Amino acid sequence: MASSSDAAATALADDGLSPEDAATIDARARLRLLQLLASRGSTELAAFLIPPAFLALYAHGGSTPIWPLALWWIGMMCFASAMLWMRHRLKRDWDVLATRADPVPTAAALDGWQRIFSAYAATSGMMWSLLLLCSWEGATYEFRVVVYLVFCGVLASATTFLAPIPAVFWSFAITFYLPMLLAAHWYLPQQGIFMVVLLLLYGMTVARHAFASRRFVRQQHAQERERHALAVQIHGAKVQAENALAEKNWFLSAASHDLRQPLQALGFMLETARMRNRDTGVAQALADVQACTRDLDMMFNDLLDLSRLESGTLELRMQPVPIGMVLLDARRMFAPVAEQQGVELRVMLPRRADAAVHTDLSLMRQMVFNLVHNALRYTSEGSVTLTCRRRQGAWRIQVWDTGIGIGADELDKVFAAHYKASNGERVQDSLGGKASGSARASGLGLAVVARSAQRLGVRYGVQSRLGRGSCFWLQWPADADVGESAFQASLLPMQDAGAALDAAPVRARLLLLDANEPRSAETARLLRGLGLDVRVARSAMHAVADFDQHGAPDALLCADSLVDHADVIFALERVLEHAPGVTGALLTNDAALQRRAEDEGYMVFALPLQPRALHAVLARIGGAGRTAR
Repeated sequence: MASSSDAAATALADDGLSPEDAATIDARARLRLLQLLASRGSTELAAFLIPPAFLALYAHGGSTPIWPLALWWIGMMCFASAMLWMRHRLKRDWDVLATRADPVPTAAALDGWQRIFSAYAATSGMMWSLLLLCSWEGATYEFRVVVYLVFCGVLASATTFLAPIPAVFWSFAITFYLPMLLAAHWYLPQQGIFMVVLLLLYGMTVARHAFASRRFVRQQHAQERERHALAVQIHGAKVQAENALAEKNWFLSAASHDLRQPLQALGFMLETARMRNRDTGVAQALADVQACTRDLDMMFNDLLDLSRLESGTLELRMQPVPIGMVLLDARRMFAPVAEQQGVELRVMLPRRADAAVHTDLSLMRQMVFNLVHNALRYTSEGSVTLTCRRRQGAWRIQVWDTGIGIGADELDKVFAAHYKASNGERVQDSLGGKASGSARASGLGLAVVARSAQRLGVRYGVQSRLGRGSCFWLQWPADADVGESAFQASLLPMQDAGAALDAAPVRARLLLLDANEPRSAETARLLRGLGLDVRVARSAMHAVADFDQHGAPDALLCADSLVDHADVIFALERVLEHAPGVTGALLTNDAALQRRAEDEGYMVFALPLQPRALHAVLARIGGAGRTAR
């Protein structure tokens, strides 16, 4: 049996399994066969019931002497009792094995249990064969025929249960079938030759059945190792996929962090150049480059959002969100883009003032921004309109555009990642050559909308006609509706900010806290172009020293990179302790950091910094003097 175990292990190794896995599968298969054999109690039952029946039949025929048969019956009862004790002992050993963390028996234990079964099988065969010797004298012809008929039944039953383990089966067959075959000619002298022939044919049939049973067991074992090998392959593929996903997420985060810094510097330099430029011929080129920079920033946002949504690491923060606030924020964000393209960007709010839903503000804003950005991408003239309507007890946000539209056969594909409609190559022409084809055709924005909507349990869709425009919509369920108070509380600040977009240059003192020298230099240059008096510090300690030397500024803008503090919010709090009346704000793209800062009560500006958004806030600070945060 040891050689068969080695062969099985070799076969398993050929299936791509390690030798340890091969040995484990083989050991468990052998243990199951032994347990199946031990669960059969037919041997003991036959040993208790058949011998007294033979004794009664023998005595009824007047056969003598009777005492050999009585001794055989006693011996069978003792053997059956020993079998019961053996089964109880094995069950106890197996129960102890099952309590182990890894219930895999050793090869030595399996070989020992198999030897026990082989010994009992051989003993059982000899005990049954002794009936021929004990009834040799005095038995009637009818009794002898009944004995052989019962023996054939015992052999058939034993073959069914013992054949899966060849060593046990042949131990029983040799000690039971061979004596029955050899004694047939003398035990039944009148039909001896015929009985021998019949027993040979019967033995061949039994052997064929035994080989078939063994082959079936081997097939089951082969299927088990195939399933295990497939499970190992699936697990390996899953691990590789998870590692690849983790590496992709790490790469996207690292690339975003490294690439955003020069991108932000580029945006600041472009804004500064645009503000100082007096050449109308250069103004359009600067506007086009600035539009490409915004598109690249949107692409980075989409990549990061899609990565977080696919990995399941995006944590939702549900709260009442006024829809009007988000729509007006989108108009403020994309007004410069629409103005450059000659497209009117409008917002139509419902007459009711309670248009608010219970959702994640960050995800909702990103979804609306992506839809507006997508609408402007495919609209060269006309308008893009943001509306909010009551529909079947729910709030539906719609983004209408008068762009080139989408074919009916592609409406169900536009929300797939990296999918670009067949009319995408006409975008640059429709925008008069102002669009950047590479930047404006990433195919990620709508995928982020779809994944975000699924994450929030929000319905989404699109209607469109080629050449007439499109309407993308998001619909929050009715049970997500919230009251008017939340709407009014958050909408008014946005209205004030929107009204301040065209305000005159502000006059305020601002301290920029940023350890990134290229970024801080360009940010300071941009802010000075807005009329601000800007000083730069690289650490919280330098900021406090600046307070002592120049006095407290009107506002403190802290980026997410400092020399002496890893926790920028903690550093911002420590700095503001030295100037309690100074307005503090955070400059970052880290979603978790943004939420934490908002919870702490700080204003947050996303990167790349939008000059008009900052202008609207600083205009209030410059007009009111120093305000508490």
